[in-house]
Amino acid sequence: MFSSGCVLTILVLYSCFEFAHLRKSGSKDDTDHHWDVLIFTQQWPTTSCEDWKEKSPSHKCTMPSVPNSFSIHGVWPTKYGTLGPFFCNRSAHFDPEAVKPIETELTDVWTNIEYGTSTYSLWAHEWTKHGTCAAEVLENFNTELKYFTRGLEFYRTYNLTNILSEADIVPSVNKGYDVVDIVNAIRVHLGVNPVVECRKEKGISSLFEIRICFTKELKLVDCDGVVHGTSDNVLTNCDRTQKVLFLPYSTTSGLVQWYKLITWLQWFTL
Repeated sequence: MFSSGCVLTILVLYSCFEFAHLRKSGSKDDTDHHWDVLIFTQQWPTTSCEDWKEKSPSHKCTMPSVPNSFSIHGVWPTKYGTLGPFFCNRSAHFDPEAVKPIETELTDVWTNIEYGTSTYSLWAHEWTKHGTCAAEVLENFNTELKYFTRGLEFYRTYNLTNILSEADIVPSVNKGYDVVDIVNAIRVHLGVNPVVECRKEKGISSLFEIRICFTKELKLVDCDGVVHGTSDNVLTNCDRTQKVLFLPYSTTSGLVQWYKLITWLQWFTL
């Protein structure tokens, strides 16, 4: 027969176990969900496609319905100087029915580039990883439909395809662009400092993503302070010593190789 002391010890241990289990299985993480800015990220589908294809020779891509236009990657609540928070409410699973009213527009401009995966896989990832963190803080993001609707509104208002075109920065197989010119085109139009991300492969930088930042009041703000490569107030990881590729949708990896050859010949003949 157990003594009263043993029974008390067992009860304490059982209570601790239950508390730990509740913390682990609860609807929210135990991490700090504070964040400073929203990062609205648009991706260049040609580069995203190359990134997807690199993972497997069998991979194919689904491109947005509007030719040579940026697509939405996501809206990301972010702390200065770090990444995240992420997955702020693991019980808030993605529900395809919740976005049915805007599904056509999402398919057109918030496109899942990764052909062969579920139509909803990108949206599910963005909602569970990022949307749940926005929903905890902002009322106008506190449902799945509100989160994706706001992303579409950002896209219509801050269409990077049009902004860069006004500065004569357009997709081309004949030339690249200085990353400073890309940054300045956005600064002039929006009045804030963006982040320009490149995919770098074998010494070649390809335009990958452009990010603009917002306060919790949804006002544009400089992206200074978010994680990035920085040089002379240009927030980028792109190689500043070379042109950045901005290739059209029809571009294949063969054209990338062609550009590399031309770049090498130009350097060799200097």
